[in-house]
Amino acid sequence: MADEEDTFWADKYAEEMLKKWPTEKQVIVTGTSISGEPHLGSANDMIRGDAIRKAVEDKGGKAELVWIADDIDPYRSIPEGFPEELRKYLGWPVAFIPDVWGCHKNFANHFEEMLLNHLKEVGVKPTVLLGVEMYKKGMYNEAIKIAMEKRKGIAAILNKYRENPLENEWWPISIICEKCGKVVTTQIISYDSKTATVEYICSPEETILHKKNTVTGCGYKGRTSVLNGKSKLTWRVEWACRWWFLKANCEPFGKEHAASGGSWDTGKEIEKEIYGRDPPVPVVYEHFQVEGSKMSKSKGNVITVPIMLEIMRPQELKFWMYFGKIKKAREINFAQMPIQVSEEFDKAERIYFGEKSGNEKDDANYKRAYEMSVLKMPKRAVQAPFTFCADIVQYSRGNEIEALKKTGHIPKDITPEERKQIEMRLENCRNWLKEYAPDQFKLEILKKMPDAIVNPVVKELFDSIASKVDLPGEELQQLIYTKAKEKGIPLQEVFSSAYRLFLGKETGPRLGPFLASLDKEFAAKRLRMQG
Repeated sequence: MADEEDTFWADKYAEEMLKKWPTEKQVIVTGTSISGEPHLGSANDMIRGDAIRKAVEDKGGKAELVWIADDIDPYRSIPEGFPEELRKYLGWPVAFIPDVWGCHKNFANHFEEMLLNHLKEVGVKPTVLLGVEMYKKGMYNEAIKIAMEKRKGIAAILNKYRENPLENEWWPISIICEKCGKVVTTQIISYDSKTATVEYICSPEETILHKKNTVTGCGYKGRTSVLNGKSKLTWRVEWACRWWFLKANCEPFGKEHAASGGSWDTGKEIEKEIYGRDPPVPVVYEHFQVEGSKMSKSKGNVITVPIMLEIMRPQELKFWMYFGKIKKAREINFAQMPIQVSEEFDKAERIYFGEKSGNEKDDANYKRAYEMSVLKMPKRAVQAPFTFCADIVQYSRGNEIEALKKTGHIPKDITPEERKQIEMRLENCRNWLKEYAPDQFKLEILKKMPDAIVNPVVKELFDSIASKVDLPGEELQQLIYTKAKEKGIPLQEVFSSAYRLFLGKETGPRLGPFLASLDKEFAAKRLRMQG
Protein backbone atom coordinates (compact mmCIF):
# COMPACT_ATOMS: atom_id res chain seq x y z
CA MET A 1 0.00 0.00 0.00
CA ALA A 2 2.77 2.45 0.85
CA ASP A 3 6.41 2.61 1.83
CA GLU A 4 6.75 2.48 5.60
CA GLU A 5 8.72 4.72 7.90
CA ASP A 6 10.78 3.58 10.89
CA THR A 7 8.21 4.93 13.38
CA PHE A 8 4.47 4.68 12.90
CA TRP A 9 3.25 8.19 12.04
CA ALA A 10 0.86 8.59 15.00
CA ASP A 11 3.58 7.52 17.44
CA LYS A 12 5.96 10.02 15.90
CA TYR A 13 3.54 12.91 16.49
CA ALA A 14 2.70 11.66 19.98
CA GLU A 15 6.38 11.60 20.91
CA GLU A 16 6.86 15.14 19.59
CA MET A 17 3.93 16.42 21.65
CA LEU A 18 5.01 14.68 24.83
CA LYS A 19 8.51 16.04 24.44
CA LYS A 20 7.26 19.60 23.86
CA TRP A 21 4.57 19.62 26.58
CA PRO A 22 5.58 16.81 28.99
CA THR A 23 3.27 17.86 31.84
CA GLU A 24 0.16 18.80 29.86
CA LYS A 25 -2.85 16.87 28.72
CA GLN A 26 -2.34 16.50 24.99
CA VAL A 27 -5.30 18.17 23.27
CA ILE A 28 -5.80 17.21 19.64
CA VAL A 29 -8.14 19.74 18.03
CA THR A 30 -10.05 19.25 14.81
CA GLY A 31 -12.76 21.29 13.09
CA THR A 32 -15.27 20.91 10.29
CA SER A 33 -17.26 23.48 8.36
CA ILE A 34 -20.88 22.32 8.25
CA SER A 35 -22.30 23.03 4.80
CA GLY A 36 -24.00 19.78 3.78
CA GLU A 37 -23.82 16.01 4.00
CA PRO A 38 -20.51 15.02 5.62
CA HIS A 39 -18.21 12.93 3.44
CA LEU A 40 -15.18 10.78 4.19
CA GLY A 41 -12.94 13.86 4.01
CA SER A 42 -15.08 15.51 6.71
CA ALA A 43 -14.30 12.62 9.05
CA ASN A 44 -10.63 12.49 8.11
CA ASP A 45 -9.31 14.87 10.78
CA MET A 46 -11.11 13.05 13.58
CA ILE A 47 -10.29 9.50 12.49
CA ARG A 48 -6.60 10.31 12.13
CA GLY A 49 -6.63 12.52 15.21
CA ASP A 50 -8.03 9.59 17.19
CA ALA A 51 -4.97 7.51 16.26
CA ILE A 52 -2.75 10.23 17.74
CA ARG A 53 -4.89 10.31 20.89
CA LYS A 54 -4.45 6.58 21.28
CA ALA A 55 -0.70 6.82 20.62
CA VAL A 56 -0.32 9.40 23.40
CA GLU A 57 -2.27 7.25 25.84
CA ASP A 58 -0.27 4.15 24.87
CA LYS A 59 2.85 6.07 25.90
CA GLY A 60 1.40 6.91 29.31
CA GLY A 61 0.18 10.41 28.55
CA LYS A 62 -3.27 11.94 28.90
CA ALA A 63 -5.01 12.99 25.69
CA GLU A 64 -8.29 14.38 24.45
CA LEU A 65 -9.66 14.56 20.92
CA VAL A 66 -11.76 17.70 20.44
CA TRP A 67 -14.03 18.31 17.48
CA ILE A 68 -15.32 21.80 16.73
CA ALA A 69 -18.36 22.12 14.50
CA ASP A 70 -17.67 25.37 12.65
CA ASP A 71 -21.37 26.08 12.45
CA ILE A 72 -21.06 29.83 12.76
CA ASP A 73 -19.33 29.89 9.37
CA PRO A 74 -21.35 31.55 6.59
CA TYR A 75 -23.44 29.45 4.20
CA ARG A 76 -21.74 29.98 0.85
CA SER A 77 -23.30 27.58 -1.64
CA ILE A 78 -26.17 25.14 -2.01
CA PRO A 79 -25.09 21.55 -2.63
CA GLU A 80 -26.62 19.79 -5.60
CA GLY A 81 -29.97 18.25 -4.74
CA PHE A 82 -30.63 20.50 -1.74
CA PRO A 83 -33.89 22.53 -1.50
CA GLU A 84 -33.81 25.78 -3.45
CA GLU A 85 -35.43 27.57 -0.50
CA LEU A 86 -31.98 27.55 1.14
CA ARG A 87 -30.89 30.27 -1.29
CA LYS A 88 -32.46 32.95 0.90
CA TYR A 89 -30.09 31.95 3.70
CA LEU A 90 -26.85 32.44 1.76
CA GLY A 91 -24.47 34.51 3.87
CA TRP A 92 -26.07 33.43 7.15
CA PRO A 93 -24.17 31.48 9.83
CA VAL A 94 -25.19 27.87 9.14
CA ALA A 95 -26.39 27.33 12.72
CA PHE A 96 -28.92 30.16 12.26
CA ILE A 97 -30.54 28.47 9.25
CA PRO A 98 -33.67 26.43 10.08
CA ASP A 99 -33.62 22.72 9.34
CA VAL A 100 -35.62 22.60 6.09
CA TRP A 101 -36.12 18.85 6.65
CA GLY A 102 -37.86 19.56 9.95
CA CYS A 103 -36.06 17.01 12.15
CA HIS A 104 -33.36 19.03 13.95
CA LYS A 105 -33.18 22.39 15.66
CA ASN A 106 -31.24 23.94 12.77
CA PHE A 107 -29.52 23.19 9.44
CA ALA A 108 -26.09 22.71 11.01
CA ASN A 109 -27.32 20.38 13.74
CA HIS A 110 -28.89 18.14 11.06
CA PHE A 111 -25.45 17.40 9.61
CA GLU A 112 -23.48 17.63 12.86
CA GLU A 113 -25.44 14.68 14.22
CA MET A 114 -24.98 12.81 10.96
CA LEU A 115 -21.19 13.24 11.08
CA LEU A 116 -20.99 12.19 14.73
CA ASN A 117 -22.98 9.06 13.90
CA HIS A 118 -20.54 8.30 11.07
CA LEU A 119 -17.63 8.64 13.50
CA LYS A 120 -19.38 6.43 16.04
CA GLU A 121 -19.56 3.65 13.43
CA VAL A 122 -15.75 3.54 13.33
CA GLY A 123 -15.34 3.90 17.09
CA VAL A 124 -14.32 7.57 17.20
CA LYS A 125 -15.97 9.63 19.96
CA PRO A 126 -14.50 13.14 20.28
CA THR A 127 -15.36 15.85 22.75
CA VAL A 128 -17.85 18.00 20.83
CA LEU A 129 -17.86 21.80 20.77
CA LEU A 130 -20.37 23.70 18.64
CA GLY A 131 -18.94 26.92 17.24
CA VAL A 132 -22.04 29.02 17.75
CA GLU A 133 -22.28 27.86 21.39
CA MET A 134 -18.58 28.59 21.94
CA TYR A 135 -19.18 32.22 20.98
CA LYS A 136 -22.42 32.49 22.98
CA LYS A 137 -20.78 31.05 26.12
CA GLY A 138 -17.89 33.49 25.89
CA MET A 139 -15.14 30.96 25.17
CA TYR A 140 -13.73 33.30 22.53
CA ASN A 141 -14.24 36.54 24.51
CA GLU A 142 -10.72 37.06 25.84
CA ALA A 143 -9.22 36.06 22.50
CA ILE A 144 -11.53 38.51 20.70
CA LYS A 145 -10.49 41.40 22.95
CA ILE A 146 -6.80 40.63 22.32
CA ALA A 147 -7.40 40.34 18.56
CA MET A 148 -9.22 43.69 18.44
CA GLU A 149 -6.52 45.35 20.54
CA LYS A 150 -3.69 43.94 18.40
CA ARG A 151 -5.39 44.07 15.02
CA LYS A 152 -2.56 46.05 13.46
CA GLY A 153 -0.08 43.38 14.47
CA ILE A 154 -2.34 40.65 13.05
CA ALA A 155 -2.76 42.61 9.83
CA ALA A 156 1.03 42.92 9.52
CA ILE A 157 1.35 39.12 9.78
CA LEU A 158 -1.36 38.54 7.18
CA ASN A 159 0.10 41.19 4.84
CA LYS A 160 3.41 39.33 4.72
CA TYR A 161 1.65 36.71 2.60
CA ARG A 162 -0.68 38.94 0.56
CA GLU A 163 -0.11 40.61 -2.80
CA ASN A 164 -2.53 43.39 -1.88
CA PRO A 165 -2.29 44.57 1.74
CA LEU A 166 -5.36 44.73 3.93
CA GLU A 167 -7.11 48.08 4.24
CA ASN A 168 -6.19 50.27 7.18
CA GLU A 169 -9.67 49.83 8.59
CA TRP A 170 -9.52 46.03 8.47
CA TRP A 171 -10.86 44.27 11.57
CA PRO A 172 -10.31 40.64 12.62
CA ILE A 173 -14.01 40.09 13.28
CA SER A 174 -17.32 40.10 11.45
CA ILE A 175 -20.66 41.06 12.96
CA ILE A 176 -23.87 39.11 12.40
CA CYS A 177 -26.39 41.69 11.19
CA GLU A 178 -29.11 42.14 13.77
CA LYS A 179 -31.69 42.81 11.06
CA CYS A 180 -31.05 40.44 8.10
CA GLY A 181 -28.92 37.78 9.81
CA LYS A 182 -26.00 37.80 7.36
CA VAL A 183 -22.43 37.60 8.63
CA VAL A 184 -20.54 38.26 5.37
CA THR A 185 -21.94 41.69 4.50
CA THR A 186 -21.23 43.73 7.64
CA GLN A 187 -18.47 46.31 7.93
CA ILE A 188 -17.16 47.76 11.20
CA ILE A 189 -17.13 51.56 11.36
CA SER A 190 -15.67 52.02 14.84
CA TYR A 191 -14.72 50.11 17.97
CA ASP A 192 -14.87 51.13 21.63
CA SER A 193 -12.36 48.99 23.53
CA LYS A 194 -13.75 50.06 26.94
CA THR A 195 -17.21 48.63 26.23
CA ALA A 196 -16.11 46.09 23.59
CA THR A 197 -18.78 47.44 21.26
CA VAL A 198 -18.67 48.24 17.56
CA GLU A 199 -20.65 50.45 15.24
CA TYR A 200 -21.30 48.64 11.96
CA ILE A 201 -23.19 48.75 8.70
CA CYS A 202 -24.64 45.87 6.69
CA SER A 203 -23.31 46.94 3.32
CA PRO A 204 -25.83 46.91 0.43
CA GLU A 205 -22.98 46.27 -2.03
CA GLU A 206 -22.54 42.78 -3.51
CA THR A 207 -20.36 40.36 -1.60
CA ILE A 208 -18.95 37.31 -3.39
CA LEU A 209 -19.52 34.10 -1.48
CA HIS A 210 -18.53 31.16 -3.65
CA LYS A 211 -17.95 31.12 -7.39
CA LYS A 212 -21.04 32.84 -8.84
CA ASN A 213 -22.91 33.18 -5.55
CA THR A 214 -23.26 36.77 -4.34
CA VAL A 215 -25.31 38.41 -1.60
CA THR A 216 -26.11 41.98 -0.62
CA GLY A 217 -26.58 43.45 2.82
CA CYS A 218 -29.71 45.18 4.01
CA GLY A 219 -28.14 48.61 4.73
CA TYR A 220 -28.86 48.42 8.45
CA LYS A 221 -26.64 50.47 10.79
CA GLY A 222 -26.26 49.49 14.40
CA ARG A 223 -24.11 49.13 17.49
CA THR A 224 -23.45 45.86 19.30
CA SER A 225 -21.04 44.10 21.60
CA VAL A 226 -18.43 41.81 20.08
CA LEU A 227 -18.81 39.55 23.12
CA ASN A 228 -22.49 38.61 22.90
CA GLY A 229 -22.26 35.69 20.50
CA LYS A 230 -23.31 37.79 17.52
CA SER A 231 -19.85 38.12 16.01
CA LYS A 232 -17.32 35.82 14.36
CA LEU A 233 -13.56 36.04 14.06
CA THR A 234 -12.14 35.77 10.54
CA TRP A 235 -10.96 32.24 9.81
CA ARG A 236 -7.20 32.70 10.05
CA VAL A 237 -7.50 34.54 13.34
CA GLU A 238 -10.14 32.21 14.73
CA TRP A 239 -7.92 29.18 14.11
CA ALA A 240 -5.08 30.63 16.21
CA CYS A 241 -7.47 31.89 18.90
CA ARG A 242 -8.92 28.51 19.67
CA TRP A 243 -5.50 26.89 19.77
CA TRP A 244 -4.73 29.42 22.48
CA PHE A 245 -7.72 29.03 24.78
CA LEU A 246 -8.10 25.28 24.23
CA LYS A 247 -4.35 24.78 24.78
CA ALA A 248 -4.15 22.74 21.61
CA ASN A 249 -1.08 20.54 21.24
CA CYS A 250 -1.87 19.09 17.83
CA GLU A 251 -4.15 19.63 14.85
CA PRO A 252 -4.49 17.41 11.76
CA PHE A 253 -5.42 19.23 8.54
CA GLY A 254 -5.32 18.91 4.77
CA LYS A 255 -2.35 20.00 2.72
CA GLU A 256 -4.12 23.10 1.29
CA HIS A 257 -3.82 24.78 4.71
CA ALA A 258 -0.09 24.04 4.70
CA ALA A 259 0.57 25.70 1.33
CA SER A 260 3.09 28.55 1.39
CA GLY A 261 1.35 31.61 2.81
CA GLY A 262 -1.70 29.55 3.75
CA SER A 263 -3.67 29.53 6.96
CA TRP A 264 -1.06 27.42 8.79
CA ASP A 265 1.74 29.90 8.03
CA THR A 266 -0.30 32.83 9.29
CA GLY A 267 -1.95 30.91 12.14
CA LYS A 268 1.29 29.78 13.75
CA GLU A 269 2.68 33.34 13.65
CA ILE A 270 -0.49 34.79 15.15
CA GLU A 271 -0.41 32.13 17.86
CA LYS A 272 3.20 32.88 18.75
CA GLU A 273 3.37 36.66 18.31
CA ILE A 274 -0.13 37.74 19.34
CA TYR A 275 -1.13 35.10 21.90
CA GLY A 276 2.31 34.14 23.17
CA ARG A 277 1.93 30.38 22.90
CA ASP A 278 3.71 27.82 20.78
CA PRO A 279 1.48 26.60 17.93
CA PRO A 280 0.27 23.00 17.99
CA VAL A 281 2.10 20.20 16.21
CA PRO A 282 0.75 20.16 12.65
CA VAL A 283 -0.31 16.84 11.12
CA VAL A 284 -0.56 17.47 7.39
CA TYR A 285 -2.21 14.81 5.23
CA GLU A 286 -3.07 14.29 1.58
CA HIS A 287 -6.67 14.12 0.42
CA PHE A 288 -8.65 11.20 -0.90
CA GLN A 289 -8.95 10.69 -4.61
CA VAL A 290 -11.84 9.01 -6.37
CA GLU A 291 -10.54 7.25 -9.48
CA GLY A 292 -7.77 9.82 -9.88
CA SER A 293 -9.71 12.99 -9.03
CA LYS A 294 -9.87 14.85 -5.74
CA MET A 295 -13.10 14.19 -3.89
CA SER A 296 -15.35 17.27 -4.02
CA LYS A 297 -19.03 18.15 -3.96
CA SER A 298 -18.68 20.18 -7.14
CA LYS A 299 -17.35 17.13 -9.01
CA GLY A 300 -20.14 14.95 -7.72
CA ASN A 301 -17.75 12.24 -6.52
CA VAL A 302 -18.32 12.54 -2.78
CA ILE A 303 -17.92 9.32 -0.79
CA THR A 304 -19.31 9.05 2.74
CA VAL A 305 -18.31 6.82 5.65
CA PRO A 306 -21.52 4.73 5.31
CA ILE A 307 -20.77 4.14 1.62
CA MET A 308 -17.28 2.91 2.54
CA LEU A 309 -18.73 0.65 5.23
CA GLU A 310 -20.94 -1.04 2.67
CA ILE A 311 -17.82 -2.69 1.22
CA MET A 312 -15.41 -2.89 4.17
CA ARG A 313 -15.58 -3.34 7.91
CA PRO A 314 -14.93 -0.32 10.21
CA GLN A 315 -11.51 -1.62 11.24
CA GLU A 316 -10.52 -2.06 7.59
CA LEU A 317 -11.53 1.52 6.77
CA LYS A 318 -9.41 2.79 9.65
CA PHE A 319 -6.51 0.56 8.66
CA TRP A 320 -6.67 1.93 5.10
CA MET A 321 -6.44 5.47 6.50
CA TYR A 322 -3.70 4.66 9.03
CA PHE A 323 -1.27 2.36 7.23
CA GLY A 324 1.62 3.93 5.34
CA LYS A 325 2.41 7.57 4.74
CA ILE A 326 -0.45 9.97 5.42
CA LYS A 327 1.11 12.50 3.04
CA LYS A 328 0.38 10.15 0.17
CA ALA A 329 -3.05 10.39 -1.46
CA ARG A 330 -5.44 7.53 -0.81
CA GLU A 331 -7.11 6.26 -3.98
CA ILE A 332 -10.74 5.11 -3.90
CA ASN A 333 -11.60 2.63 -6.62
CA PHE A 334 -14.45 0.38 -5.59
CA ALA A 335 -13.78 -2.25 -8.25
CA GLN A 336 -10.48 -3.36 -6.61
CA MET A 337 -10.19 -1.47 -3.33
CA PRO A 338 -12.10 -3.90 -1.06
CA ILE A 339 -9.90 -6.79 -2.19
CA GLN A 340 -6.65 -4.87 -1.72
CA VAL A 341 -7.57 -3.37 1.66
CA SER A 342 -8.90 -6.66 3.06
CA GLU A 343 -5.76 -8.52 1.98
CA GLU A 344 -3.52 -5.94 3.64
CA PHE A 345 -5.65 -5.90 6.79
CA ASP A 346 -5.64 -9.71 7.00
CA LYS A 347 -1.88 -9.70 6.57
CA ALA A 348 -1.54 -7.15 9.39
CA GLU A 349 -3.76 -9.29 11.62
CA ARG A 350 -1.66 -12.38 10.99
CA ILE A 351 1.50 -10.40 11.77
CA TYR A 352 -0.10 -9.14 14.98
CA PHE A 353 -0.70 -12.75 16.00
CA GLY A 354 2.87 -13.81 15.27
CA GLU A 355 3.43 -14.30 11.53
CA LYS A 356 6.77 -12.95 10.24
CA SER A 357 7.30 -11.41 6.81
CA GLY A 358 11.11 -11.23 7.07
CA ASN A 359 11.17 -7.43 7.34
CA GLU A 360 11.03 -6.26 10.95
CA LYS A 361 10.33 -2.63 10.07
CA ASP A 362 7.38 -3.54 7.87
CA ASP A 363 6.05 -5.97 10.45
CA ALA A 364 6.17 -3.29 13.16
CA ASN A 365 4.16 -0.89 11.01
CA TYR A 366 1.62 -3.53 10.02
CA LYS A 367 1.19 -4.50 13.66
CA ARG A 368 0.84 -0.91 14.88
CA ALA A 369 -1.65 0.06 12.18
CA TYR A 370 -3.68 -3.02 13.10
CA GLU A 371 -3.63 -2.17 16.82
CA MET A 372 -4.83 1.35 16.01
CA SER A 373 -7.61 0.12 13.74
CA VAL A 374 -9.46 -2.61 15.60
CA LEU A 375 -12.40 -1.56 17.72
CA LYS A 376 -12.21 -4.68 19.91
CA MET A 377 -9.00 -6.68 20.08
CA PRO A 378 -9.64 -10.32 19.06
CA LYS A 379 -7.96 -13.30 20.71
CA ARG A 380 -6.95 -14.98 17.44
CA ALA A 381 -7.01 -14.39 13.72
CA VAL A 382 -10.15 -15.88 12.16
CA GLN A 383 -10.10 -15.00 8.50
CA ALA A 384 -11.84 -15.82 5.25
CA PRO A 385 -10.35 -14.02 2.23
CA PHE A 386 -12.59 -11.36 0.66
CA THR A 387 -12.50 -12.93 -2.80
CA PHE A 388 -13.43 -16.36 -1.46
CA CYS A 389 -16.25 -14.83 0.59
CA ALA A 390 -17.43 -13.16 -2.60
CA ASP A 391 -17.56 -16.62 -4.19
CA ILE A 392 -19.30 -18.19 -1.19
CA VAL A 393 -22.15 -15.66 -1.07
CA GLN A 394 -22.93 -16.46 -4.70
CA TYR A 395 -23.26 -20.24 -4.42
CA SER A 396 -23.90 -20.94 -0.73
CA ARG A 397 -26.69 -18.46 -0.17
CA GLY A 398 -27.95 -18.61 3.40
CA ASN A 399 -25.41 -21.23 4.36
CA GLU A 400 -22.15 -19.27 4.09
CA ILE A 401 -20.88 -19.81 7.63
CA GLU A 402 -21.28 -23.58 7.43
CA ALA A 403 -19.67 -23.57 3.98
CA LEU A 404 -16.67 -21.65 5.33
CA LYS A 405 -16.36 -24.15 8.18
CA LYS A 406 -16.47 -26.98 5.66
CA THR A 407 -13.76 -25.42 3.51
CA GLY A 408 -11.56 -24.93 6.58
CA HIS A 409 -11.49 -21.14 6.35
CA ILE A 410 -13.02 -20.62 9.77
CA PRO A 411 -12.90 -22.86 12.86
CA LYS A 412 -15.83 -25.01 13.92
CA ASP A 413 -15.65 -23.47 17.41
CA ILE A 414 -16.09 -19.92 16.08
CA THR A 415 -17.22 -17.48 18.80
CA PRO A 416 -20.22 -15.13 18.44
CA GLU A 417 -17.91 -12.12 17.97
CA GLU A 418 -15.81 -13.94 15.36
CA ARG A 419 -18.98 -15.00 13.56
CA LYS A 420 -20.17 -11.39 13.60
CA GLN A 421 -16.95 -10.22 11.94
CA ILE A 422 -17.14 -12.91 9.24
CA GLU A 423 -20.80 -12.08 8.60
CA MET A 424 -19.87 -8.41 8.20
CA ARG A 425 -17.32 -9.36 5.55
CA LEU A 426 -19.87 -11.54 3.79
CA GLU A 427 -22.31 -8.62 3.74
CA ASN A 428 -19.56 -6.35 2.37
CA CYS A 429 -19.05 -8.90 -0.40
CA ARG A 430 -22.74 -8.94 -1.25
CA ASN A 431 -22.81 -5.16 -1.54
CA TRP A 432 -19.62 -5.12 -3.62
CA LEU A 433 -20.92 -7.78 -6.02
CA LYS A 434 -24.20 -5.92 -6.43
CA GLU A 435 -22.72 -2.49 -7.13
CA TYR A 436 -19.03 -2.54 -7.99
CA ALA A 437 -17.47 -5.94 -8.72
CA PRO A 438 -15.99 -6.55 -12.19
CA ASP A 439 -17.66 -9.33 -14.17
CA GLN A 440 -14.74 -11.68 -13.58
CA PHE A 441 -15.78 -12.01 -9.92
CA LYS A 442 -19.41 -12.76 -10.64
CA LEU A 443 -20.31 -16.45 -10.53
CA GLU A 444 -23.43 -18.48 -11.10
CA ILE A 445 -23.66 -22.24 -10.67
CA LEU A 446 -25.14 -23.88 -13.76
CA LYS A 447 -28.40 -25.53 -12.81
CA LYS A 448 -28.26 -28.03 -15.67
CA MET A 449 -25.42 -30.18 -16.89
CA PRO A 450 -23.73 -28.22 -19.71
CA ASP A 451 -22.75 -29.72 -23.09
CA ALA A 452 -19.12 -29.68 -22.02
CA ILE A 453 -16.50 -31.85 -23.68
CA VAL A 454 -14.21 -33.35 -21.05
CA ASN A 455 -11.02 -35.28 -21.74
CA PRO A 456 -11.67 -38.96 -20.78
CA VAL A 457 -8.62 -38.97 -18.52
CA VAL A 458 -9.88 -35.82 -16.77
CA LYS A 459 -13.28 -37.51 -16.44
CA GLU A 460 -11.57 -40.43 -14.69
CA LEU A 461 -9.96 -37.95 -12.28
CA PHE A 462 -13.34 -36.35 -11.58
CA ASP A 463 -14.86 -39.77 -10.92
CA SER A 464 -12.08 -40.55 -8.45
CA ILE A 465 -12.59 -37.37 -6.40
CA ALA A 466 -16.41 -37.33 -6.54
CA SER A 467 -16.65 -39.40 -3.38
CA LYS A 468 -14.15 -37.14 -1.60
CA VAL A 469 -16.01 -33.81 -1.81
CA ASP A 470 -16.69 -33.94 1.93
CA LEU A 471 -12.99 -33.36 2.60
CA PRO A 472 -11.85 -29.93 3.86
CA GLY A 473 -11.19 -27.58 0.97
CA GLU A 474 -7.40 -27.54 1.10
CA GLU A 475 -7.21 -31.33 1.47
CA LEU A 476 -9.41 -31.67 -1.59
CA GLN A 477 -7.20 -29.20 -3.44
CA GLN A 478 -4.13 -31.31 -2.61
CA LEU A 479 -5.93 -34.47 -3.72
CA ILE A 480 -6.64 -32.86 -7.10
CA TYR A 481 -2.95 -31.95 -7.45
CA THR A 482 -1.91 -35.52 -6.58
CA LYS A 483 -4.38 -37.18 -8.98
CA ALA A 484 -3.45 -34.84 -11.83
CA LYS A 485 0.22 -35.59 -11.33
CA GLU A 486 -0.41 -39.35 -11.23
CA LYS A 487 -2.32 -39.23 -14.50
CA GLY A 488 0.03 -36.73 -16.15
CA ILE A 489 -2.73 -34.19 -16.78
CA PRO A 490 -1.86 -30.47 -16.85
CA LEU A 491 -3.49 -28.78 -13.86
CA GLN A 492 -4.89 -26.01 -16.05
CA GLU A 493 -6.87 -28.59 -18.04
CA VAL A 494 -8.30 -30.07 -14.84
CA PHE A 495 -9.30 -26.68 -13.48
CA SER A 496 -10.78 -25.30 -16.71
CA SER A 497 -12.77 -28.53 -17.27
CA ALA A 498 -14.24 -28.29 -13.76
CA TYR A 499 -15.11 -24.62 -14.16
CA ARG A 500 -16.89 -25.35 -17.46
CA LEU A 501 -18.96 -28.06 -15.74
CA PHE A 502 -20.01 -25.95 -12.79
CA LEU A 503 -19.81 -22.34 -14.01
CA GLY A 504 -19.80 -22.48 -17.79
CA LYS A 505 -16.54 -20.50 -17.95
CA GLU A 506 -12.82 -21.19 -18.15
CA THR A 507 -11.80 -19.70 -14.82
CA GLY A 508 -13.13 -19.63 -11.29
CA PRO A 509 -12.31 -19.72 -7.58
CA ARG A 510 -9.77 -22.04 -5.95
CA LEU A 511 -11.15 -25.44 -6.99
CA GLY A 512 -10.76 -27.52 -3.82
CA PRO A 513 -12.45 -25.05 -1.43
CA PHE A 514 -15.04 -24.31 -4.13
CA LEU A 515 -16.06 -27.97 -4.46
CA ALA A 516 -15.99 -28.44 -0.68
CA SER A 517 -18.40 -25.53 -0.21
CA LEU A 518 -21.06 -27.03 -2.49
CA ASP A 519 -23.81 -29.47 -1.56
CA LYS A 520 -22.04 -32.83 -1.39
CA GLU A 521 -24.56 -34.77 -3.48
CA PHE A 522 -24.79 -32.07 -6.13
CA ALA A 523 -20.99 -31.72 -6.42
CA ALA A 524 -20.44 -35.49 -6.67
CA LYS A 525 -23.19 -35.89 -9.27
CA ARG A 526 -21.86 -33.07 -11.44
CA LEU A 527 -18.27 -34.42 -11.25
CA ARG A 528 -19.62 -37.79 -12.45
CA MET A 529 -21.35 -35.83 -15.23
CA GLN A 530 -24.72 -37.22 -14.24
CA GLY A 531 -26.61 -33.94 -14.09
